[in-house]
Amino acid sequence: MITQNPYMLKKCRIIQKIRETEDTYTFFIETDIQPVAGQYNMIYYFGVGESPITIAGKEGSIIQHTIRAAGDVTSHIDSLKEGDFLYIRGPYGNRWEIEKAYGKQLVLISGGLGFAAIKWVMEEAIKQKENFKGVLSLYGSKNYDSLLYRYDYDRWFSQIDFRITLDNPDPRWKGHVGLITELIKKSDIEKDAVVFMCGPDPMVKFSVIELQKKGVSLENIYPSMERHMKCSVGTCGHCMFGPFFVCKDGPIFSYSQIKEFFERKEV
Repeated sequence: MITQNPYMLKKCRIIQKIRETEDTYTFFIETDIQPVAGQYNMIYYFGVGESPITIAGKEGSIIQHTIRAAGDVTSHIDSLKEGDFLYIRGPYGNRWEIEKAYGKQLVLISGGLGFAAIKWVMEEAIKQKENFKGVLSLYGSKNYDSLLYRYDYDRWFSQIDFRITLDNPDPRWKGHVGLITELIKKSDIEKDAVVFMCGPDPMVKFSVIELQKKGVSLENIYPSMERHMKCSVGTCGHCMFGPFFVCKDGPIFSYSQIKEFFERKEV
């Protein structure tokens, strides 16, 4: 919940910067904001603009943002170095309600940069995995060079059922190759599983179809629609899904809430 002026910028220092891929970096940022898993910040670069970026993790006073250079704003942000300052407003949005999966199987599905939105709730699930019947995390990446967080894979493999698939084969990759929907088909997913999901709209649409085939109800499937956000305060209207503002009512919804509006649009 926002307890301050939603337009107020906070000056925050970059403690560490890790290169994930050719055009993507994870920033470790010192701040006194208190977000929860599922929320996002607006990151501002003076003279250029701002961009909504999901919060990929938090440890003490350090939050993580994984940012891909995909336009003027994010390209300028990615040029910042350790010790530099950036400006943040937020946090915004609702959270992953992980307690809904207590006593059930928790399934996490992510594609591409959507993994950044899933990573934090996955870390939380690892900390309290005794509360679930099992934790299954499925992550799809376009190719080997676009894989995120490779330095954490061994730990995740040892803690939960963590599976990765690449859309395209690569001689350096010995794991599964194919769309994430193929990985869903091959996975044991219980009918009463609770599913958290983030990725490109086509991935969400076709993943939902495969989950329904396994008997998972739409009420138990929760996609994050964070990629649709714009101003974050419900004034511009660019993120509307039917009667919902993604920034104010989401970005996380039960798929049963947005099915009509999601499937009406081109994906």
